[in-house]
Amino acid sequence: MQAKLLFSILGTRRFLGAALVALAAYVLLYLAAAQYLIVAPGEADALFAFRLLPGWRDLVFRQRAPFLFESIGALHFGPFMLFLSIPNIVIASALGLLVAANVAVSYFSFRALGLRGVRDLHALIGTIPALVSGAACCVPTLILVVGLQLTATLATVWSWLVPASALLLAGSLWWSLHRMPQQP
Repeated sequence: MQAKLLFSILGTRRFLGAALVALAAYVLLYLAAAQYLIVAPGEADALFAFRLLPGWRDLVFRQRAPFLFESIGALHFGPFMLFLSIPNIVIASALGLLVAANVAVSYFSFRALGLRGVRDLHALIGTIPALVSGAACCVPTLILVVGLQLTATLATVWSWLVPASALLLAGSLWWSLHRMPQQP
């Protein structure tokens, strides 16, 4: 029932567009925060370049830290350089899909409440739980961006942040979709 409702929401161009923007922004932010997407003007000889590291097969699943994997190559496009790490891209995409679904459902709820006559702040309050739990997935990214040194305690907790974020996002999405048909 919830999956059908989610696909129905994503079937509308407005909500799908919001979800795709959220997905792209999250994946780019995640990779940039993990320093796998950087601005490197003048690094490539051409506008577009691709190279794999020697021994890339041995590096595919080698971890640097929990949920942070070695890159196997680099993709240069214009002034940007993307270090290719398949597991990191998969993790960023999976979390990004959950964020995108939460954004689409929140946007749908906001619009639906507005159409029922609930305006401004009241309509926004109904979407806050999904957005707050959506921000939880950014904790690892935020720590990387802020540049805090990982202490022994934080290093221990670090391995739980990505799975906890995924669970919070999935729970928030389920809760938002579960509550939707029961709204007056």
